[in-house]
Amino acid sequence: MRVQLHFNQADAPPRVEVLANTAAPEMQEQVFRFLEGYRLPCLTSAEGPVRAVQEFSFTNSEREPLPVERENKGELCVVMPREPMEPPTPWPGDREVEHVVAVLTFSGDGQQAPAVKIIHSTGSNRLESAVREQVAKYRMPCRTGAEQPMVVQQMFSFNPAGARRYVLKREIFRLAEFLGMTAGIQAVQADFDFSTMNCPFKVDYSILGPNLPNEVRAGKPDPNRAVFLKWLAERQLAFANAKQANELFGEVIQIQVPCGTLKLQGEESASRTDAS
Repeated sequence: MRVQLHFNQADAPPRVEVLANTAAPEMQEQVFRFLEGYRLPCLTSAEGPVRAVQEFSFTNSEREPLPVERENKGELCVVMPREPMEPPTPWPGDREVEHVVAVLTFSGDGQQAPAVKIIHSTGSNRLESAVREQVAKYRMPCRTGAEQPMVVQQMFSFNPAGARRYVLKREIFRLAEFLGMTAGIQAVQADFDFSTMNCPFKVDYSILGPNLPNEVRAGKPDPNRAVFLKWLAERQLAFANAKQANELFGEVIQIQVPCGTLKLQGEESASRTDAS
């Protein structure tokens, strides 16, 4: 959960705006109760309001959180409703996991709703309409109208209660293990020296293929890793079927990249690697 805090008085709690939220209602309540205790005692009337942004994370993941480097600060001022989106009832699907990925384009000043384009969907028309209705409430209040349009992508996923689905038994894999799970690896050629990439390091791999490009990040940008990360993002998991691909869509795994070298020479020695 990401919030923006507006301090107007030294002895009063801040006004809170929700910038991003995937937290359950009870988690939100914990955050808001915690923020009620915030004060900015050094604030004077001459200084005017002070704004700050803070993030809260609730997780049961075994993955190590990677540093977040935001190149585009404008995204921080997207304000969304505190209330989570509720899927249409009765459930529009046949107890299937459904995903909708929307691209929002903010133009004009901060009072205008974004233009919405759905770039991937396994949901019904009713579910897509619910997503459009939710994101129509988003605003970017920091805009004045003079800036270039800002584009933000968001994924909405809905899992029917009680439905059996494919899940990942683990979240962390060694590089060699991950490559062994990918499609067509026997025919892939590659030659990487990780000693030139400030090794060892960890990579978060978001499973979006084959419908969208997979996303890979390794914390703060490092130009020495750029070619390898692009190559890694192009590797697709070898899904057993379309149902598995859909139900693992959006999941994130962490890949441990060691020191050493990775050499794949196509059909002849694709399984041989010096990395371990």
